[in-house]
Amino acid sequence: MTVRTIGGATIQKVEEICGPGFKPARMFPKFVQEAFDAQKHWMVPEHVEPGSDRLVGSVHSWIVKTPKHTILIDTCLGNHKQRHNPGWNNLDTPFLERLKACGCPAESVDFVMCTHLHVDHVGWNTKLQDGRWVPTFPNARYLFAKREYAHWESERRAQGAGKVNDGSFDDSVLPVVEAGKAVMIETDHQPDPLLTLKDYPGHTPGSVGINLKDGGRQATFSGDIMHHPIQVYHTDWSSQFCWNQELSAKNRRKLLEDCVESNALLCPAHFPGANAGYIRPQGDAFRIEWDR
Repeated sequence: MTVRTIGGATIQKVEEICGPGFKPARMFPKFVQEAFDAQKHWMVPEHVEPGSDRLVGSVHSWIVKTPKHTILIDTCLGNHKQRHNPGWNNLDTPFLERLKACGCPAESVDFVMCTHLHVDHVGWNTKLQDGRWVPTFPNARYLFAKREYAHWESERRAQGAGKVNDGSFDDSVLPVVEAGKAVMIETDHQPDPLLTLKDYPGHTPGSVGINLKDGGRQATFSGDIMHHPIQVYHTDWSSQFCWNQELSAKNRRKLLEDCVESNALLCPAHFPGANAGYIRPQGDAFRIEWDR
């Protein structure tokens, strides 16, 4: 598996599932076919399924190892969880074995960091044990953005138990809180000397980017601030899943500007194949140089 180096830290992607999903016209309310076709030559087959034009997406976590800590960023979907999406329902994947094969057994994780609390970013926070959902990473503190958690806690009060984020708030977030493993943080919180956080609300009210800096180099873990590389070229194409379409577009552009300024390696949550790259300006938008 590819191990990337940022100063004295390492990064590895661990994939849970990958495959074609929505067609772009369904995914992006502002989709323009001609603009999509102009980029399709480099997106097929890694990022767009040949023939169908369905967007290919990965669900994966990032292992970050610094000299002091092992950090897991976003925890995918999880096993044995009841979801409405058939491709996400009642999964039984060897995700924990894949982590272990990367030198990251569950017991070694010091911090779990969720860029936001949607269903496909919190699933492995917990596992089913003796009929109960318990924290998967027994020695970890789980860091949740305070504003993000407060929003979904409020939604749960309004909607009722089991109704928020396809049930994941109840089976993948609340058990962590009840076990005393959760820490509600602001973006000035620094869990490791090499890590900083930045607010990029829009996809959800409390979406954050996580920056890893060392030795004059930086990587930025962006969660769902963007879902697909076409959004590098069309920053105004917010997904149908964004809480605030306009704010999401504004902060997506801000993220990309920040990556250009810092020459950060952009590490999104759902890019398959060549899953990370460097952002360069291109006209009034951007392009990506893949880190292969």
